[in-house]
Amino acid sequence: MASQEAPRNRKERRAQAKQNQTSADIPLARPKQEAPKGKTLLEIADERQILQRSKNTGSPSVVTTQINPDGSITEVSDPSDPTSTPYLDIFLYTSSLIILHFTLTLLVHHQYATDRPSFFPLFVSSTVFSPAPWLILLLVGILHPRASHPSMQVIFASMAIVAGTWLVKASNDDPYMAVMRKAPALGTLWVWAVVELRWEVALGCLIVTGAWGWWKGYSAW
Repeated sequence: MASQEAPRNRKERRAQAKQNQTSADIPLARPKQEAPKGKTLLEIADERQILQRSKNTGSPSVVTTQINPDGSITEVSDPSDPTSTPYLDIFLYTSSLIILHFTLTLLVHHQYATDRPSFFPLFVSSTVFSPAPWLILLLVGILHPRASHPSMQVIFASMAIVAGTWLVKASNDDPYMAVMRKAPALGTLWVWAVVELRWEVALGCLIVTGAWGWWKGYSAW
């Protein structure tokens, strides 16, 4: 029998070793039951699916992206969607603004009223029988769910500038009775508009209001 020709390169050497290998040469062992140290195939697939989606539709949001137990990804409803109404946020915003309106009403009565106001009658008159809380509830219900939209940011910025400058003018030029009527509503509207804005836009609105007051010659002291 002729001797077997020696392999001339690595490819032939590997093919010859594979032909000569028997089942006894394959080591047998039980697979380890330990948890994987690296990423699993499902996690890698999820990452690739998220990256592919980010290329097509932008960066995925942790608020709107949900990973199911089987590894698939579903898109949940966007909280900023106009069709979804955050009732809890509306309730909290409205309650806080009504309390702020009552606090400002109490402060102006202490500042300008001739007689010391009674707490409970003033609270009832400024919350139950005043149109301001109902107007606040209506505005918050309409505008707050869409506050992050650029058009809503323009509306809130305009509202902050108008309410702020009007409050500064009324506090300096109007008589005491007019200040007592206007200041709580204008102050509440101003604070709400500033809170809804992005911080850089809110800062710009405050600067505009302060610059307008300085230009008109108003002083804080």
